[in-house]
Amino acid sequence: MPDVVEIRVHGVGGTSPTGLLQIAELRHVGGDDTARFLRRSVPPAEPPAREAFHWANMTSGSVSNALWLLLAPFGILNLARYTLPMAVRVPGERDTEVRRGVRRTADAVLRLLGLVLTLLLTAAVAFVAIDLVAWQCGGNPLCTSGNSWVPFSAKQPTSWSWRLPLGVAAPAALIWLLVRFGRQVYVHPPPTATKPEEWPDGVGALAQKPFWSSSPRAPMLRLFHTTAAVAVLAMLVAYASVNPVAGLRIAEGWEADALRALFGFAAAAGLLCVVLTAIGYHPRGEKLVYDPTGRDAIRIPVPCLILRRSTWAALLAVVVLAVFFGPHTTSRGTGGLPVNLAGFEWAFNALYAACAVLLLALLVVTLLLRGVIPTAGLAKGQRPMWGGLACPVLASLAVLLATGFTAGFAIQTARLLGRLVQPKETPSGGGPLLVLPTVFHVTALLWALVLVVAVVLVLSLLVFRPGPGVDLKSRIRSDYPRATGDDLPDRTVARLAKAWRRAALKYRLPTVLVVVALAGFVCALLQGCFAGEALVAGRNKGFEWIQDALYGRVRLGVRFFGLADDVGAWALTGLAAGLVFLGVRAFRSPQWRRAVGVLWDLLAFWPRLAHPIVPPPYGGRAVLSLTRRVRDKTAGGGTVVLSGHSQGSLICVAAVLQAAHAQQAADPTPPVDRVALLTHGSQLTWAYARLFPAYAGHPLLRDVYTRLNGRWRNLHRWSDHLGGPVLAHPAEGPVRPVLGDWETIDRAVVTPDPDGDGEGDGDSDVWCRRIGPEIQLRDPHRIVARDDKPEAPLLKHSAYYADPAYDHIVQELIDSVPDGRQPSAVAAPERPSAATRLSTAVARRLRAGRRPPGRRPDGGLRG
Repeated sequence: MPDVVEIRVHGVGGTSPTGLLQIAELRHVGGDDTARFLRRSVPPAEPPAREAFHWANMTSGSVSNALWLLLAPFGILNLARYTLPMAVRVPGERDTEVRRGVRRTADAVLRLLGLVLTLLLTAAVAFVAIDLVAWQCGGNPLCTSGNSWVPFSAKQPTSWSWRLPLGVAAPAALIWLLVRFGRQVYVHPPPTATKPEEWPDGVGALAQKPFWSSSPRAPMLRLFHTTAAVAVLAMLVAYASVNPVAGLRIAEGWEADALRALFGFAAAAGLLCVVLTAIGYHPRGEKLVYDPTGRDAIRIPVPCLILRRSTWAALLAVVVLAVFFGPHTTSRGTGGLPVNLAGFEWAFNALYAACAVLLLALLVVTLLLRGVIPTAGLAKGQRPMWGGLACPVLASLAVLLATGFTAGFAIQTARLLGRLVQPKETPSGGGPLLVLPTVFHVTALLWALVLVVAVVLVLSLLVFRPGPGVDLKSRIRSDYPRATGDDLPDRTVARLAKAWRRAALKYRLPTVLVVVALAGFVCALLQGCFAGEALVAGRNKGFEWIQDALYGRVRLGVRFFGLADDVGAWALTGLAAGLVFLGVRAFRSPQWRRAVGVLWDLLAFWPRLAHPIVPPPYGGRAVLSLTRRVRDKTAGGGTVVLSGHSQGSLICVAAVLQAAHAQQAADPTPPVDRVALLTHGSQLTWAYARLFPAYAGHPLLRDVYTRLNGRWRNLHRWSDHLGGPVLAHPAEGPVRPVLGDWETIDRAVVTPDPDGDGEGDGDSDVWCRRIGPEIQLRDPHRIVARDDKPEAPLLKHSAYYADPAYDHIVQELIDSVPDGRQPSAVAAPERPSAATRLSTAVARRLRAGRRPPGRRPDGGLRG
């Protein structure tokens, strides 16, 4: 086997192994179909041997994964948990964790908020299936005759005894699907393991293997979520069967008493699930074992199984009583508006109010956690994002999307079935009339506000066109020191400047997100206030005040309130229709399926902690597979260069930490001593380090650089709209393409060479600008076509391997790895570091017209 291996790890786009290695004929050399390693079929004559680590099949490789798009609020909430500004030295130990009680409170609030979102989804599907379709449309011949897909008689109303169980079947099927989806995992226990590994309280770090294992808490949370959803469904059916509304004759006598008793039992079961979710219960000690049947990650305790089965039995009993002994429909008054079944509006008001209360609590506990992670000595672009309040910001986005999906789903279905009755509207014309709970109109009105905010933000970006804030023309020409005016005309410079300005927008993205999230936070609180007032007072006084204040105002012949309500309703309808469109296109087209999978590449990296029903986390499988491959290749003294692109850079950093963790073993040559790291197109500094300060913060990146003894390079292009500098930042001011003083990750101050490092003969395309371990590549790398080489395209975020300087940097890292027989000591590099001195030496070779060692004049490898 070769002594030197370069392992390339792709990003969220799911680049094919052929694209990674730029070779068509490949063979499978490691892993399995889920996470695989491939190499060229014909072994290379000389090292390094290049391997592609392909993990995209876990996210964007399946048609069913596109369906996860509808559960985006769950994934965002689970992601929010990892943005908490925690400071844990030894995970789970009381005497080393700072503000442990506050952190545990934040975890409890996030778990409860996740439970509320699950119940909101269940209630939304139940409302659409039972109330809109089975009750309002199923009892109206005009509606059933105009919608042939509705499974009811088109001539006369089908009996309520048949419509009710068909309506209950939809939310029950949803709960069953949630159970099946939540059981999907990619990290399976070893065949010989009998006891799961766990961190107390679910706190871990990227360097510890148990952090990536399936948490014992996730299966228990999934059981509590789905059991509470069944309880809510049973409560809704039982409550609607014993509370009269126009057109429905309720159950009486012993049937009503039995339904009330079942309602109480379901409420008690749901309350117990809420309590167990808040405390994060899971079996411990000897009771914590793997499930021998393989249906779950751990063996569920018998009392919890009894709770789940008894709740399903209660739902079945409620449906049987309601069908055979319960309410029956009666004739309605001619010309009267339809009404909602009893209980649904109360349920939505309670869930919306709970979201607002939990968001406020999350904001308070996150404010108490601020300051736990020290920020002294960090530049503004390296500090935690949004002042350490990323957790409530993302939770607000999750609640905004969840309530929007709920209202949008109901509004879209109502418009599909018939005509939606707006508040204070006098119905006119033909067609079946349908009504919704008032809280949905509140959501539509507030989403109109969010839409206005989003439009203003987009227009401001288009009008003001924020850019890097420097003279781009002269700055771009400095990347091509040997180019003449004919080689680099003004139109080419303008095209490159446009790409640079667009790439700089990523640094404005946090501001845009925080404004939208702030609007979502305000909207969630307003919804909660209106819903809470309706719960206490029995009527929506706040919403009625808005109607009275705004409904009568007319501008340009348009009623303001009616317009705002319609704009919000159509925005939500467009959101729901867009999701359906994406799902259908993803089902039919692999390209669209991969595009939808990009979202889950970003959300599904982290293990399930705050919400158990999220896409199966791929981070653990990818990191552990890559770590195992590194250990195999370094066991015999071999050298490994990890090359991570975009999201792959985070996977590579986690694998390096895993390899460094092996130093605690008795191995005389730890794997990390034979590893070098190359990242490109990476978001490690501007996004991950700021968004996840406890897990990927700047101090951790500095620790990785130290453990590698400076054997880490990062490549960036100023035209890259996602990647950016990682190992250096401007000494003053924001990240901009300036040539002033920069500070490297080892705190050395470096002034970039204005001409960069290039071949002296002027015919080679190898060029880069070094800032210590940070390396800038120009894009395109060739602007003049030659007889044998065409003009290079603008690559932006893709194909860093195509740059001629890439192979030189890889060879530089290979040369920096010490002899395997003499492992290097892991110590902090001096200032300037060994990496900086090596970079300077190679740069001098390039400027002097000499090529780095190990290269032939044609760019190939020397023997």
